[in-house]
Amino acid sequence: MAKIMNMPKIGVNMTDGTITEWYVNEGDKVKFGEMALAAETDKDVQDIPADQSGIVLKIIAQAGDNVECHKPLAIVGNAGENIDHLMAEISGQPEPPSTAPQVAEKRVDTAGAKESIVQKNESGRIPVSPLAKKMAKDLGIDLAAVNYQGIRIVKADILAYQDLKKEEAPEVSNEMLPVSINGNVVSYSGMRKKIGSRMTESVNTKPWAALTMAVDMTETVNWRKRVNEMAQLKVGFNEMLAKACSRALIEFPKINAQLAADGNEIYELNDINIGIAVDTDSGLMVPVLKNVERKGVIELAEDFKGLVERTKARENISGDLSGGTFTISNLGGRGVSNFRAVINPPECAILAVAATIKTAVVVADEIVIRPMMNITLSFDHRMVDGDYAAQFLGFIKNLLEEPMKILM
Repeated sequence: MAKIMNMPKIGVNMTDGTITEWYVNEGDKVKFGEMALAAETDKDVQDIPADQSGIVLKIIAQAGDNVECHKPLAIVGNAGENIDHLMAEISGQPEPPSTAPQVAEKRVDTAGAKESIVQKNESGRIPVSPLAKKMAKDLGIDLAAVNYQGIRIVKADILAYQDLKKEEAPEVSNEMLPVSINGNVVSYSGMRKKIGSRMTESVNTKPWAALTMAVDMTETVNWRKRVNEMAQLKVGFNEMLAKACSRALIEFPKINAQLAADGNEIYELNDINIGIAVDTDSGLMVPVLKNVERKGVIELAEDFKGLVERTKARENISGDLSGGTFTISNLGGRGVSNFRAVINPPECAILAVAATIKTAVVVADEIVIRPMMNITLSFDHRMVDGDYAAQFLGFIKNLLEEPMKILM
């Protein structure tokens, strides 16, 4: 029996994916679990497996289409099987044309344009792909004016409409032309645009607040030095920070949480999966260390080394870039003395880690030089209050100033 193959949700952070390539064509056989297409998510290009076996009867979403999770990608079933009912379900139209005829079907002639058919169902709803709908909204295009020949309006129809309008537009005088750009014009698309969209979503939807504390890193620096004298694989500060944060997240579970999409529930999560922001040629990526609370710093160092190598080579495996419950952004290596990071939705908080800088501080009424580091916690104020967040941040500070407590 033919079924609709939907865009899967790979990890809690994924909301949609843009199809980059289909590995199969209509008429091809697919098996459950075999890779059927590739889609670019907010983190990376992911291979999407078929969720059923059979013949690809219809590819619904084309390369370039943006598809929300759980929305149709294709129809898979037996060869020759009737899929009219599924097509009607996808398009939002009543099932058989004989019982629910389409109301309007008219031929539209436009100068220089191809003839096409405008189809509307009885309710007046115009079938449109998510990407085409977004493009129309961004470009201020009335979907009722767009001609299409498939089962719904897709990206190509929007682009064709744009081209038609350009041809119809009056010639613009030189005085009306925009000022030329003195420099390079770079396309705002792909991973850069995905990152931008998520940052905009975070800033626009999360009522955030931020707290900063200065940490004396003397003991952590010494502890790391002793660990690295004994270990074959060098342990970095990121792994030690992740371990300290996992210890704090156990004590303060409201930080290791996510707000449900409908805003009615808060999920306090059992697993502690910490993402650590990594700069790559494609932009900022956040590989995720899984189950940090159950691992030692050496095992974390091994895991993180592999994650970074795969991320920079764009060879991530499933789960590398998803499932995070808390994020660390470390710009200490760039010499940044203090900063606030943008929360990685749907997480509750992110820790910004600055450079460790020798600083004059007062200890026991004497001025001494200590390696000091600023840490800043940005948090979703809907989920936790400032006092709770301050206790969490202070707990991390104490662990880093007495790192043996991390093991207790």
